[in-house]
Amino acid sequence: MFATELKFDYPFAMKRFLFSIAIILIILTSCTVTEDLTINADGSGKSYSDINVEQFFVDVLEDFSDFLPESDQTIMDSAVSGYAGSLGNIESIENAEWEKTGENQYILSFSYKSLDELLKDFNADSQTLLDITGNSISFHLDIESYAELKEIIPFLSDPNFEVYGPEYNQGMSEDDYLDMIYFLLGEDGPDAIRNGLISVTMNVPGTLTEVTGGEKLDDNSVRFSFPIIDFLLLNEPIEFSAAWT
Repeated sequence: MFATELKFDYPFAMKRFLFSIAIILIILTSCTVTEDLTINADGSGKSYSDINVEQFFVDVLEDFSDFLPESDQTIMDSAVSGYAGSLGNIESIENAEWEKTGENQYILSFSYKSLDELLKDFNADSQTLLDITGNSISFHLDIESYAELKEIIPFLSDPNFEVYGPEYNQGMSEDDYLDMIYFLLGEDGPDAIRNGLISVTMNVPGTLTEVTGGEKLDDNSVRFSFPIIDFLLLNEPIEFSAAWT
């Protein structure tokens, strides 16, 4: 009989596991993201995002940096530049660029040739989350349609993240969820996630005639915003729409 000795470095493996969870949570929850999306009449447009990461989450990442490959970039610089690089490999995207504008603040921008083609490139050609016609756009995400979003954003299916996503936490209250985050990331974690916000300003090629679930800024611009905790729980649908002439 052959005996196999398995050597398992528990502290290192646990540290790597916690880092995997932390980086996924940070990508999704640690930021205030303000996006300015322009839609042109021919379906092309531009996305311009201002990303602000809370220092607490940067400190968490740096605590786990021992086993990461050495780099001249900070962890967050590497994450943002890597994401911009991946966008540059998408056929319908042009001029994907990033810029560091503050200690933990970044600008990420790109142009797209066609919104329809962009959705297809993100495996979203058969999705029902976003409905686009010639002069209207609507978005609806609930626990039933969340599976479609995972097809578009594959890392949402990562086992390290799934247990912190809405499918695993159906019916959980915000307080109970944040208690779980406290256990995972410490006392500063809940407030950092509670402060996370996604805000999208959409500039449309016409005069707005109807806005639901958002704030009309002027005749051609509307802002849709929601706290990230609402996405993590999906106890209520996230939805908005706009129409123009």
